[in-house]
Amino acid sequence: MSEIAMIRVKGGARERGLVYGRAAGERVRLSLENYERVYATFADLRWDAATALAETYIPAVEAFDASALEEMEGIALGAGVAFEDILALNLRTEILFSGKARKLSSLEARPPGECTSFCDLRGPEPVVGQNWDWIPFSHQTVVVLEAVPETGPRWVSVVEAGLLAKFGMNSAGVTVLTNALVTSLDRGEPGMPYHLLLRALLSSESVDAAVELLRSAHRSSSANYLIVGGDGRGVDVEARPGGADDLRLRRVERGEFLVHANHFLGGDADLASRGVDHGPRVMPDTLFRQERATALAELMPVPSVAGWHEVLSDHANYPDAVCCHPDPREEEPLSRGSTVASAVIEPGRGLMHLVLGHPCAEPRVTYDYGEFLGMNDPA
Repeated sequence: MSEIAMIRVKGGARERGLVYGRAAGERVRLSLENYERVYATFADLRWDAATALAETYIPAVEAFDASALEEMEGIALGAGVAFEDILALNLRTEILFSGKARKLSSLEARPPGECTSFCDLRGPEPVVGQNWDWIPFSHQTVVVLEAVPETGPRWVSVVEAGLLAKFGMNSAGVTVLTNALVTSLDRGEPGMPYHLLLRALLSSESVDAAVELLRSAHRSSSANYLIVGGDGRGVDVEARPGGADDLRLRRVERGEFLVHANHFLGGDADLASRGVDHGPRVMPDTLFRQERATALAELMPVPSVAGWHEVLSDHANYPDAVCCHPDPREEEPLSRGSTVASAVIEPGRGLMHLVLGHPCAEPRVTYDYGEFLGMNDPA
């Protein structure tokens, strides 16, 4: 289990990346070492081929948000590795769920399922969060990144070392949660990569601005983005590769809650003319996690941090449960999923209740980001 690594960066994109890379250098290099094996196992790609594929995305990234390239250049310099290595690390979704990896149906080995997220607006203030499930080596590479950019909101993200962002919240009251999705349309065509979009979303000044950002991007990968404001507004955005027409929005209103796993909630019918949802095939436990977490949430009389902690700790269908544990029956060790981090967030108060590791066993620690995010300032 990883010791918590809290890294605070400030300044311009390259400067922030440099400090991040220096502080997390050992973990970044461990990430690269492991992803070399991951890409070979699940995408049949040597590392040089993975970096070459990643470089084809540079024009699309530069056109949409050149600062992301500067940030990755800084990380590489700080960690003492090549820029193309950091780029390939940040494109893990595009590499694993596209290109050669489209042959997943013919492979015995497959990457594990990812993430169960939720947004609960039934109480006086939002309670949101997620379990992030991934390959067990990520227990050793996770960091909490706290950023003070030169312009735009401050933000906090729980992320694998070397990646720009995963889930998190910012000083504008915007919280971003996420789930991997995969469809027949995920072909590895260059566009804005998933994890770089997560980083961009954390710079959004509002929920509406975050949605508009997703509309404006030509996205390379399918994904789900659950975006919540501290004012109690929530929107779930299911995205296929493409542009604005390839998004499906679902508002989460006051008095409602929503759970999301790794498949499209509308089912295949809505995707018939624009690809097939491969989530239930590639990540078969997604349907159970969706149903189980929803059923447990319905039994919760009043939404609370403690109540959602219990949901995220649930072991029904063990080991492929909401709280995911490595399955020794998987012959390929890299296919054994594990809950790497678990967060329950109160965005209106700037509180992140975080577990690094399994929520059933590790302590949930509360981090008060109210002052850092400016939420304790007098009106």
